[in-house]
Amino acid sequence: MKTLSTSTIVLSAALAAAAVGALGFATGGGWTHDGALMATRLTARFSFPIFLAAWSASALAAMFPGGWRAALLRRRRAVGLSFAAAHFVHLAFILDVVLVFHHAPPTVTVYGGGFVYVLIAAMALTSNDAAIKAMGRSAWKALHTTGGIAILLVFANSYAARLKTMPWLGAPALALIALAAALKLAAWLKRGRRLQAA
Repeated sequence: MKTLSTSTIVLSAALAAAAVGALGFATGGGWTHDGALMATRLTARFSFPIFLAAWSASALAAMFPGGWRAALLRRRRAVGLSFAAAHFVHLAFILDVVLVFHHAPPTVTVYGGGFVYVLIAAMALTSNDAAIKAMGRSAWKALHTTGGIAILLVFANSYAARLKTMPWLGAPALALIALAAALKLAAWLKRGRRLQAA
């Protein structure tokens, strides 16, 4: 079976996110402020599991070697770039809310979210072998580790805010975030034990 190229996977994720956003408009009241808000919500929810898959890939492969975990790790770059593409589609819908429907977000959201998007862009632009060589592996790893944690915290904050009004959404999402963080910690401890034993 022919393996899909990274560009095909990333483009598919972006198109799927755009379709999800269009669905948000359709179900949220059409070309209105409420429709635009629904588009932002649905595209964020679409990109969330893609991020978790990319962020957890190495930990899953370390804790449960072989099978689909190994396949996910091999394609982690494509999955990570797919998240970036989908989340920039999400940003397009956010800008739609702000610029077209004149909804002013809180200042902390503008600066905090803007900073995280800068990190996402930097991570996407450096998701290649040439960037790793130019930056050095330790600097590259620091960027991607910092970016991953920042994105995780944004999702955690967003879903925590949904606990009162949408517990059916917030609670499972936070449980997945906690599980992903626990896997990361377990994999880190496992690597530490191996280094000590070597």
